[in-house]
Amino acid sequence: MKNIFKAIIITIFFTSCVQIKTSDTSTTSSKDVDEVEVLIQNIFDDIWSDHQADAISKYHTDDFLLLEHGEVWTNDTIANWCKMAAKRDNGSKRINNFERISAKQDGNKIWLAYHNYATITKDSTERNLSWLESVVAVKKDSIWKLELMHSTRNTKN
Repeated sequence: MKNIFKAIIITIFFTSCVQIKTSDTSTTSSKDVDEVEVLIQNIFDDIWSDHQADAISKYHTDDFLLLEHGEVWTNDTIANWCKMAAKRDNGSKRINNFERISAKQDGNKIWLAYHNYATITKDSTERNLSWLESVVAVKKDSIWKLELMHSTRNTKN
């Protein structure tokens, strides 16, 4: 009887430890990841397709960095790019879409890796581009913003 009691206590102890370990592990909320994916879509549509420099502060943290194929871009760099792109607008249209590779969440921070695809059309000419990218998004006051983006062009295109 004494051995059975010890076995039960040991079983309860190990079961409790496993449950505590499981509950302490950060989980990725589908809702939060979906919100970050919408954020990324909005960034590409508003900033990179429509050249809206005024949207940068809506979607990026103040200290946002973009590591773009070996270059470091800040919000100011991107704003300047938007102004130049708007001036040289040649009537092309850019459609963006994404394919998630992986997402991990730690509280109010999400890391997300994805394939980024852009189809650029002008008249009847279509050009397809792709990148391998990752982002770090942070949630402050219930709003997700990008803190970091790393982008590498796919050289197969």
